[in-house]
Amino acid sequence: FTPDTPADGGSLAKTFTAAGIWWLAQDGRIAIDAPVVRYLPEFPHAQTTVRQLIAQSNGLPPYYGFFDPYFGKDEVRTTPAMLAVVARHAPSPSFVPGTRFEYSNLGYDAAALLIERVSGQGYEAFVRERFFAPLGMTSSFARPGRFADWPGVRTQGYRWRDGAWQSFDVFDLEAFFGGANLYFSAADLARWASAHAAGTALPAAVFAAGQQRTLISGQSSPITGLSWYFDDRDVRCYYTGSLNAFHGFVYWDRARSEAAVFVSNSTLPPWQVITLQRDLVDALAARPAAASAPATFERFDRKARSAVAGAYAADGLGVVTLSGGAGGEPLRLRVGTGLDFDVFQVSPEVFYVPGPDYWLAFSGGVQPTTLHLRSMFVDVVARRTRE
Repeated sequence: FTPDTPADGGSLAKTFTAAGIWWLAQDGRIAIDAPVVRYLPEFPHAQTTVRQLIAQSNGLPPYYGFFDPYFGKDEVRTTPAMLAVVARHAPSPSFVPGTRFEYSNLGYDAAALLIERVSGQGYEAFVRERFFAPLGMTSSFARPGRFADWPGVRTQGYRWRDGAWQSFDVFDLEAFFGGANLYFSAADLARWASAHAAGTALPAAVFAAGQQRTLISGQSSPITGLSWYFDDRDVRCYYTGSLNAFHGFVYWDRARSEAAVFVSNSTLPPWQVITLQRDLVDALAARPAAASAPATFERFDRKARSAVAGAYAADGLGVVTLSGGAGGEPLRLRVGTGLDFDVFQVSPEVFYVPGPDYWLAFSGGVQPTTLHLRSMFVDVVARRTRE
């Protein structure tokens, strides 16, 4: 496993799909606020716009597990087939598109299909022509749907369990693209990041239009239209991709012309992932690494996770409110009066919040008194307020 070894990029594919949508919009071939059905007549929700499709605010089924009952054991899953399932079994969006944030892989798969219809090219051919070839990303590719059709060597994923490395790989039979299923080496991701830092990854007009903050219910999304997380000055950006054992990280700073990436196929512990990302960026900028949070956090099983619900006050961030979590109810997070975000438990000690890209842990007992919240640009310790 070297800097030139291709590995599953997970959601890093979204940065290419979003760039493709905005590039075609600047070419006048897509109207960003037009209904998706203008370009994909089989799209199941007539009022959803292209902007909402890639803004994680579309109301499509958020998880691929939704489709498990509708495909055979050995049946390859494609985006048109999944959209057909949605049309039959979820003909109305789960919320009014544009009114809430819900991380959506299928939305990006549909966006990739839209790119194919508008451009007349297959998705892989499109991203290769627009991005891979110009930037010299020679080891990047879209995976085949079946492992049996994989050309050459396939990088696999592993985790350390019971004193040995065990397989923790990606899934077979996935022939859908846009939200995931692109493979990149660390060297190629460095080319993508460095081109963004230099301002050469995209035409200036495409970048200017796509990098604007998307509004959801009148509030700024934490992700740009080009699918990057950003700091308050909009000059430091990053994105990540994770699937089972694989994790990829791409960071760029246009003000400093700096870029950093890393790729792993060996299941890093959750809190170490965000800490390593921050430490890499600090090292690049010759800043000392921030002090680490306590080495031990409270552990919660699935039935007890509602104990973390409550309000926590954090200097510089305001009041962080966690709600739900009991009886299978989703756990959700809100900062101040901002948007609500789903919270997922990724280990007994650590929770993850897609959207703001927050990692959460707790200390102070089984009814925790302290919330530890860490992201690339936020690192706070919040105290529980009185109910």
